[in-house]
Amino acid sequence: MRRNNLSLRTKRGEARLIVTAGISALVTLLLSVGVIPRIINDRMLDSKEEAASKSIRKVHIVSAHMAANSEQGNLPASIAAIQSISINARVDGYLKSRLVDIGDVVKTGQLLAEIETPTVDQEVAQSAADLREVQAQLMSAKDNLKETIAKAQASHAQVTKAQADLNYAVITAQRWENMALKGAVSLQSRDEKIRSRDANQAQLDSNKAQAVAADEAIETARSQVNVAKAAVAASAAQMKRVQIKDDFKHVRAPFDGVITARKVDAGALISAGGGGASTPLFDMANIDNLRVYINVPQPVSRYLKPGQVTDISVAELAGEIFPGRISNVSGALDPQTRTRQTEIRIPNPDHRLFPGMYAQVKLTVERAEDWVVIPGTALVPRPDGMKVVIVENGKAAYRTVVLGRQLGDDVEVKQGLKGTEQVIINPPVDLLEGEQVDPSHATV
Repeated sequence: MRRNNLSLRTKRGEARLIVTAGISALVTLLLSVGVIPRIINDRMLDSKEEAASKSIRKVHIVSAHMAANSEQGNLPASIAAIQSISINARVDGYLKSRLVDIGDVVKTGQLLAEIETPTVDQEVAQSAADLREVQAQLMSAKDNLKETIAKAQASHAQVTKAQADLNYAVITAQRWENMALKGAVSLQSRDEKIRSRDANQAQLDSNKAQAVAADEAIETARSQVNVAKAAVAASAAQMKRVQIKDDFKHVRAPFDGVITARKVDAGALISAGGGGASTPLFDMANIDNLRVYINVPQPVSRYLKPGQVTDISVAELAGEIFPGRISNVSGALDPQTRTRQTEIRIPNPDHRLFPGMYAQVKLTVERAEDWVVIPGTALVPRPDGMKVVIVENGKAAYRTVVLGRQLGDDVEVKQGLKGTEQVIINPPVDLLEGEQVDPSHATV
């Protein structure tokens, strides 16, 4: 009985093992036919995608764009008057009166001060007396010339009369000689006519000599007149010089302007001249128009032209812009600062600006060249120059560039780009020329 039971249990265990083994074999078969190949395929696809992603680099790009053709800059400047002078005395003396003061607006030729000049007054009186003296000498020389001319005319008249007398005496003597040959007259009478003829000849010769002397006297008298005229001209010039000097005691404004300083008062000793110990009477300026000198840096200076408009501002008049215009540009740069001196004219009809003010000049120049703007992160320094990587037909391409100005995070490119390129920012250091890339626009 026990043996039968044991045998039955053994058979049941073997049957279970056979069923379990069959189920396991079935499961294994199903896995090998459907699930496992699918898993393998998925893993193969993942590895292919990973390989593909590793073969094409992903890069971030931005679009290059053209830079503005104008450049601007703010430069410090000091405002000055269009005309500014110190007015000095031209004669020595004492200041008699001062007719203007600081801040007075004056016109051309307006009397500013008077100077007492006793020395000059004496020179004027002396030169006037000298002029009258030489004028009297000239009148005397002219009278003498007239008298000499009259005497010369009388001498020439005597020559004419003596010539007529001689002609008559010659004819008479010839007649008496003929009659004496015929015995019609005595030889003594003939000789008397001959002596009369010879006397008339001598008288004619004497009158001619007197006429020549009279003509020479005229030339001498004329020379004396010319000398007297020269003396009068010299004396008149001296008189005019002294009168001009005398007029200098009236100090007048040389142009329209404003008195910016006075340095003397009435009674002060005045010395002529513009240097040394002499003291200016006034400082004066024309502030209807002002000028500003600025030193423009070399990169911008080549675009400067007379006539360009600028904007001038001063801190005391915040928010106000005063238009100026470039009037003169230096023909060379300062070798010390590499800047170009430039003069700007400012109209100032209401006198709101004053010489000596500190100002800021906003200068805008037009550049002829076309430049391109790109981010600074797109630059790749290389031994052979600065590079930029662009995307061209889906591939990386290196371009050599020449840089311009730094504009914060951006830079200007003067040469090497056209402005239509897709520029790679932060390019990988191992990115190769011609390597295929997967670009995507960077978020700015």
